[in-house]
Amino acid sequence: EKPELEQKKQELVRQQNDFMVTLSQLEADLLSQLSEADPATILDNIPLIEGLEKTKATSKEIGEQVKLAQVTEVEINTSRELYRPVAAEGSMLFFLIIQLCFIEHMYQYSLDSFVSFLYKAIDRTEATDDLDERTKRLIVMIRMTIFRWVNRGLFERHKLILCAMLTFKLLQKGALSEEFNPAHFNFLMTAPMAVGAENPLSDWLPGKNWSLVLKLSDLEGFDNFSSNMEKDAPTRFKEWFNEVAPEAVKLPLDWKRLDSQPFQKLLVLRALRPDRCCSAMADWIRHALPNGRDYMDCDGSSSFAVILENSFEDSTTTTPIFFILSPGADPVKEVEAMGR
Repeated sequence: EKPELEQKKQELVRQQNDFMVTLSQLEADLLSQLSEADPATILDNIPLIEGLEKTKATSKEIGEQVKLAQVTEVEINTSRELYRPVAAEGSMLFFLIIQLCFIEHMYQYSLDSFVSFLYKAIDRTEATDDLDERTKRLIVMIRMTIFRWVNRGLFERHKLILCAMLTFKLLQKGALSEEFNPAHFNFLMTAPMAVGAENPLSDWLPGKNWSLVLKLSDLEGFDNFSSNMEKDAPTRFKEWFNEVAPEAVKLPLDWKRLDSQPFQKLLVLRALRPDRCCSAMADWIRHALPNGRDYMDCDGSSSFAVILENSFEDSTTTTPIFFILSPGADPVKEVEAMGR
């Protein structure tokens, strides 16, 4: 963003080292003259006196320069710190996308490629003199630029995973409106089940789901969930369970409050209707993630020609564009049209 700050800081370090060398040399010369001077005539030793005066003047000048350099260094460090959130965002995004190789070994991203798109995002960010506003705009642009670059290279079935990884990471950092609860997050990821539990609702609820419900009841805020299902409103829970899209329907009893806590409602769906988790997750991301619709629907309304043109702008003479084709797909027409 501002490479001149780093250059100025390095120049200050070099200048400070030069000051130390000069002072050391003057002190060495002065000590040498004192050791060689005759004590009887030391007051008449004009070169020695002039050397003392020169050392004193130079030392004073260097002291003033050092103070000025220290003030400048503080200003530079303060300016650098204002961009630390941007650096943290870039670091988070890079270490997030390199984990995609665990999903599909083809998803490999080099640091050089990442940095090139980082620079493109910086160039595309709207300028402003307000540094605080500038850092916010940089974070938004960098996040979307990197996301779009990576998202375009993913299989359709993996795009929701990328959105979820980004949203979970921001949730863990406290960057979303909802508070991160490690126990809730672990339940969503691992779906632990109680062992050897008898299912009192076996006429409509599979035993596996009841085991999940019992584990869910162990979490903070879900203490009475299993007893409410079993004793208080089993019929109403059965109706909710049989809904085509239960994520869009309020839960029975006081659990309808989870509509205002969508992440916690995801846990209920994980336990009772895991088949609807992907749809519910997509809805949660659209509302929880800043500009979430832009991420979930990224390129969704764009034609292939527009996407190809944007990808071409991101490429270089040494950066090829690869097409991974499914049966029936033929980009030749669009590529030839762009070549003309």
